Formats: sequence, C-alpha cells, structure tokens
Amino acid sequence: MQRRYHYKKVAKFSEMRKTLVLVLLIVLLIISGCFGEVKRTDEVRIKEIKFKGNNSISDKKLKGLFPIREGDPYIERFTREGTERIINYYRSKGFFDMRIIKREGEFLKEQGEIIMTYHIFEGFRSKIDSIEIQGNSLFTDKQVRRILSIKEGDYYDEAIIGAGEYSLSNKYAERGYANVEIRVNRTFQDISASSKRVFLIIEVNEGNKVWVRYIKFKGLKGVRESIVTREMRIKRGDLYRPSRVYESQSRLYKTELFSDVDFHEQKIEGDSVDLTFLFKEEKPRFIYVGFGYESPSKGMFLFRWGHLNLFGNLQRMVIDFTIRANPELEHWENIRLTYSESYLFNTGFNLIASPAYFHVYTNEYEESDISFDLAIERALSLRSKISLLYDFRRAEIQETPSITNRLSIRYLYEGRDNIIVPRKGMRVLSQIEYAGGFLGGDNHFDRFRLDISTYHSLPFRIVFAFRSVVGLTHPREAPTDISTDVRFEMGGYGTIRGYEEASIGVQDNRGISSGLEQILFNFELRLPIYKNIIASIFADVGNLWMDYSDVSLYDPRIGVGFGMGYITPIGVVRFDYARALENMGPDYRGILYLNFANP
Repeated sequence: MQRRYHYKKVAKFSEMRKTLVLVLLIVLLIISGCFGEVKRTDEVRIKEIKFKGNNSISDKKLKGLFPIREGDPYIERFTREGTERIINYYRSKGFFDMRIIKREGEFLKEQGEIIMTYHIFEGFRSKIDSIEIQGNSLFTDKQVRRILSIKEGDYYDEAIIGAGEYSLSNKYAERGYANVEIRVNRTFQDISASSKRVFLIIEVNEGNKVWVRYIKFKGLKGVRESIVTREMRIKRGDLYRPSRVYESQSRLYKTELFSDVDFHEQKIEGDSVDLTFLFKEEKPRFIYVGFGYESPSKGMFLFRWGHLNLFGNLQRMVIDFTIRANPELEHWENIRLTYSESYLFNTGFNLIASPAYFHVYTNEYEESDISFDLAIERALSLRSKISLLYDFRRAEIQETPSITNRLSIRYLYEGRDNIIVPRKGMRVLSQIEYAGGFLGGDNHFDRFRLDISTYHSLPFRIVFAFRSVVGLTHPREAPTDISTDVRFEMGGYGTIRGYEEASIGVQDNRGISSGLEQILFNFELRLPIYKNIIASIFADVGNLWMDYSDVSLYDPRIGVGFGMGYITPIGVVRFDYARALENMGPDYRGILYLNFANP
C-alpha cells in the first residue's frame, strides 16, 4: 500500500515537472516572438552600391534589379540574388559573354556600413542574324515582321522579342484565331571568342477560328438582362475577339449600375468558347449631402438625390440643389433636375432633359434665371461623343428680363489616362451655337468655342498641363445689346488666378465684368513631393473683350503662382496662391484658393 502511494506521488511529481517545462517553453516562445524583431545594434547596412564597367546599362537600372536597396541591412543571399539578376538581365539584352569579374566590399567599421562595388565585363552585344517565319497563312511574312517590330541587324533583346510575340498573338486573336500558338526558337552560333550570331525561327500554329457558342450572365437581380445585352459588343455566334469582350466590360461599368463586372471564358473542344459574365450590382438610388468651400470666401451646402435605373430600362433622374454664401451675406442658389433616356426609341441616341432655376443676390445686383436644356447625344467611340442641344433661358437681372433660345452642336473627346489625376492624354470640347433668329428671343448671335487640355508626362514623374480656350461671338446686333447672362466671365479659379471673380473684361450693368470674345491659356507644372502630395507652379494668361475688333494678344492679363495638393480617391484637394502681374493697388497681396479639383 505504501509503495503504491509512493508510486502515485512520484508519477504526480513527474507530471508536474512536465507541465512546468511545457509552460517555460511557451513563455520562451512568446518572449522570442515579442523581441525577435528588435533591431540588432551590430548589424551591417549597405551604404552604397557601385558599378564599374557598365557602359551600356545605367547604375539606376542595375540597382533596381537588386532585391535590397542602399540603407538596407546587408544580407548575403540577397546580394547573390541581385548578382544573378544582373547577369540574367545582361544576357537577355544580348550580352552573352557578360560576367562580373570582381565584387568588392569596403567595410566602414565606425559607421557599421559597407560599400559594395561590382566590376562588370560586358563583352560584345550580339545582333539578330536572320529571322525565319513558318506556318503563317493569315498574315504575310512582311506583315508578321512589321507586327513583331524586329528585323535582321537589330540587337538581340528578349523584352522586344517577347513584346512582338504578344502583339502577334493579339493580331491573330482579333481575327478570331484565339487559340493561335506562337513559338520563338533561338539558335546561337559563335563567330568569335566574344561574339555570337542569333538565328530566330518564328513558328506559328494558327489553329481554327473560334466562335462564341454561349454567353451567360450571373448576379443580375434588379437589372434587366436586356440592359446588359444592349451594352454588349459581342454576341452569341460572333467570332471571339478579346477586344470586343473588354469593350463590353467597359460599357457595362459606364452604366454605373455595377460595382464589379468580371468575365470568364471556357474553351470548348474544337472551335467554340463559352463566356460567363459575373456582376455585382450597385444600389440604384442614392442621396448625397455635403458641405464645402469655394474660393475665395464662399461656403457651400450640396444636396443630391438620384435614381440610376428609374423605370428599369436605364432611365436616370438626378436632382441637385446647391446653396453658396459668403460673409457679406451674398448668396447663390441653384436647383436642377436632370432626366436621361438611354437608347431613345431603341436607337443609339441618348436624350437628356434638364430644367433648372438659378438665383443670385449680391451687393451689386440680383438675378433670377429659369432654363430648360434638351440634348440628343450619340457616342462615336469609347472616348468621344457628339450632341445636338437646345437651350431656353429666361433671365431677369435688376428686374430687366431677357429671353435666349439657342441651338448648338457639341463634340467631346476624352482621351486622358485618368480623369482625376491625368498624367498624359488630351481632352477636347468644341461647340458651335446659333442664338435667336428664327428661334426668337432677345439675343441674336453666333458663337464658336474650343477648349483643349493636354497633359505630358516628363521625367521624375513631373506632369506638364496645358489648356487653351478660345471663345468667339458674332453678334447679329450691337454687342452691348447681348444680355449679360450669356456673356463670358473671366477671373478667379478656373480662368486667371490672382484676379477676383468676373473682374476681367468690360463692366456691365451688374457691376461686374464680362465680354463676348475670350482667349485663355493655362500653363502648369505638377511635381510629386511625397506619396499623394504634389506641388504646382502655374501661369494663367488671357483676356476678355466685347468686340472682335478689340481682340489683341499684346494686352494680356497674367496671373502666376504656386500651390500644394493632396490626391484623394475622388479628387485633388488644392491650396494655391496667385498674384496678378499688374498694379492692383497698394492693399493687394494676392489671392489664396482652396478647391477640390484641378483648375
């Protein structure tokens, strides 16, 4: 009995010891996890990576191949990986005999840093000796060579060959040969101890044309399938062309009915493919309420209600209500209803109707406008559209009414790479107007307006933005008889910064300035500072005249300045300072602008 008790006691003590050891191990693991990332005080960091002998490829490019950067801790396996990447990159460019003849490391003990130097022997760069094309029947040899963008005598470059191979595949796919197989065979022949000849054989297996057998839609709930089918640019039984699928995807996004549009293709044996489109719908109704600020001193309240699919056939209705006011108790109210009917009478035309009311009260004048705009528009391409517009406006300024009836033709091209923060591309808006005449009303004139914005990407991620605006009016009555509500205004953000709003031109009966002939140029450099922060330097040049005979490029109004901006997902918040380059009086100190958009 005593022995059994002793055995149980020993066994119990053994279990306790095991438990204690297990707890200690867990504690040690926790401690090591908590302190495993503590910086070592004796670690060696890379101060500089240098190259010698690289005559054909820049230091910047070679440094970019390394998985580590200057200032990072020195890790041998990363430096070896960087060495292999450099060798492979050189060989992909035709330097087949390239080698790193020496790698040096200068250790700076006091700083705990190392300077790495790579001595490179590039050797000769090989050229393409001959190109042979096999298996092609849809395109001639000459056409294939032009698509590949390579020819005999060019330096061997894997990137260019790969891009050419991809372009050739796309060309075949757009002709319906989606299953085309292209293989580039390379043969190398030594012609000396340091140079090779490269022979390329382009093997093309065209296969058969591929047709769309079936198109399925998944995820549609509140949106009719007929709306989706109408936006599709590829149908059942069509040749399968990838560009038509991507165009359909883009058009479906533009309806704003979907938060996500994806597609999958399933190739069927033979010459067919099945397409499946997957949708995530947006809620068709929305309400926005917001507060804002408009330079130089206006506070804003905004309300918007809308429905993106009012009657189930992509009809839209949006109501906008805006109030602006400043500390002088001046205020501006605007309410507008916009109704749009897509595919009017099942055609490719869209109808847009928009009644509006506008009221302004300032210390100089009071104005009330009632307007009705009617537009019929048609897309010419993914980036352009043309519109026919009718505009009725009844304005009452200082209790003096005037009526304007206008017909216009408008062309819009949107070719910017990004609407919010463009880096390259172009936007063009041109419009021809006819007012009065057989349409009736109090204003009779013809007008042409052209607004072009271009964006150019420069080195170091700098963007040069240039905008030019020309507005020319041919009045069929005395220029001063044209009512002020249809004249141009200039000065302030969006035109010439550094001037007060509507301060350029000829003073009218409202106590502000306006005109009929307009010329404007905006120049701006946008420089990246840090992540989403940008800086800008700008100059605005232009003027406004009442009569065409007074137009002159020798008497411009000029505003210059600089600013800072922060890029958000929905726009750029900008803070600008501008000065007019003329004598504006002893109290003039320039103007500060805070706005939520580029000018």
